[in-house]
Amino acid sequence: MKQLFFITVLFFAMTISAQNNEEVRFIEVRGSAEMEVQPDEMILSITIQEYFEEEFQKNKEPKDYKTKVPLAKIEDGLIKSLRKAGIEKEDIRVRSMGNYWRQQGKEFLFSKNLEVKITDFSKVNELSTLVDSKGIRSLNVGQMSHSEIEKFRRQVKTDALKDAREKAAYLVESLGEELGEVLSINEMNDGYSRPYMAKNMMMAADEMAYESVEEVQNITISYQVTARFRIE
Repeated sequence: MKQLFFITVLFFAMTISAQNNEEVRFIEVRGSAEMEVQPDEMILSITIQEYFEEEFQKNKEPKDYKTKVPLAKIEDGLIKSLRKAGIEKEDIRVRSMGNYWRQQGKEFLFSKNLEVKITDFSKVNELSTLVDSKGIRSLNVGQMSHSEIEKFRRQVKTDALKDAREKAAYLVESLGEELGEVLSINEMNDGYSRPYMAKNMMMAADEMAYESVEEVQNITISYQVTARFRIE
C-alpha cells in the first residue's frame, strides 16, 4: 500500500513538472521615459567658523590676534539674518559641528555647518546683503529638488512601462500575433540628476558673489525597464 502511494505521488509530481516546463512564447522589450522638471527647492550650505576681531583691523598681524569671536555669537547673528529674510526656523538645520584641523602654533577654531532650505530663490540674493560675512567660511548652493519629485518619478516609471508595452504590441501585431499578459518586469535604472547652479555661489570672509537663479538647470528624471510579455 505504501509503495502504491509513493508511485502515485511521484507520477503527480512528474505531471506538475511537465506542466511547469510548458513552452511559453514571449517577447522582451526595453521601455524608457524621461522628464525635465524646474526645481522649486534649494539647499543652501553655510559653514561658519570662529575668528579673531583683529583679523579685520588694519595693520594687524597674526601675532596680534587675541579677541576671538565665539561660534555661538556668529550663529546667533546668522540665524537672525536668515529669519529676517523670511526663512522659517524649521528650514534651518545643523549638519555638522567641529573642525578637522588646527594650524600649527594657532588656537583651535570651532566651526559649524548649517543647511538652509529655500523655496523662494529670490531670497538668495537678499541674503547677500543681510549676512555678516566675517564669520562665514563658505556658502554654497547645494542640491536642488522639487517639492513633488516623488510624484514625477512615479509618472516617469509609468510612462516607461507604457512605452515597453507599446513597443511589444506593434512588434507582435506586425507579425499577425496578439500580445498577452506581462510575464516579468526588470528595472534597469531608476535615477534623476539634481542640478546645481551653473556657477556655484560662494562666499568668502571678505567678499560675496552670486549667480542669477536663471542659470539653474532643470532636474532630469529618467527610468528604463525591460518587460517580458506573452505572445498569445
